[in-house]
Amino acid sequence: MGIAAALLDDGLPAGRRGWLGRIDARAKVLGLLFILVIATLVTTLVPLALCVGAAWALALFGGIDIRRVALALLAVPAFTLALAVPASFNVVTEGAPLVVLCHLGGGHWGPWRVPEFLTVTDRGLFVASRFALRSAACVSLASVLAAATRPQDLFKGLRGLGVPAAFVMVAAMMTRYLDLLVRCAEEIHLAKLSRSLGGVSVRREQAWAAASMGELYRRSRTLADSVAEAMVSRGYTGEVHTLRQGRWSWRDGAFVAGCLAFGAGLLALG
Repeated sequence: MGIAAALLDDGLPAGRRGWLGRIDARAKVLGLLFILVIATLVTTLVPLALCVGAAWALALFGGIDIRRVALALLAVPAFTLALAVPASFNVVTEGAPLVVLCHLGGGHWGPWRVPEFLTVTDRGLFVASRFALRSAACVSLASVLAAATRPQDLFKGLRGLGVPAAFVMVAAMMTRYLDLLVRCAEEIHLAKLSRSLGGVSVRREQAWAAASMGELYRRSRTLADSVAEAMVSRGYTGEVHTLRQGRWSWRDGAFVAGCLAFGAGLLALG
């Protein structure tokens, strides 16, 4: 719950005091989203590493608590390694062997050829490293954008850039009520623990998990219906309104220009 609460917080105070927090949300979306797209297009390791470094530099010198970005990156290694590590083996990516892991014996297994040795290849290691760096770059940039911008300002900026109102409304509702759904799931789990004595069989645990998922869905559906009726009765039109009216300044233009120049440099490198 600690990590979830930090990621769902509507921006840390340090992020709001920093110069990055004073940049208009539209400028931050344009600039950082452009760099994020470039990170998905480059194919070499150097520009991806520079992209990760730039995201962390923005967090460090932009007034954002660096722990905010670090918490988001905790979810990257496990998911990335689970997908990237198999790509470094010669059974997935051929190339010059770097490390011999074990003897497989060769031959065929169905339509697939089994190599004599299981090795880590140079090409496979490059593919795995590129995937890990690309994931880290995308997560870091998204975390910097979320930490430096209030959710309502971010959604209003997206709406100002022409994003459909339906998409913005779904994203706003998800951000607002995801923490509530996590709290409901925790309450269901704590209620079960407080009423359980001793261990239970795996089958009963599976049945309880299925019943908990159904109860959570019922609660979320009831909450969604109530919120929708309340919004309609109060004249909600799908538009995002904030107390602050964003004004485009020379700082915003300079930030977008800097992001465009940096992204073009990354694309030129590879």
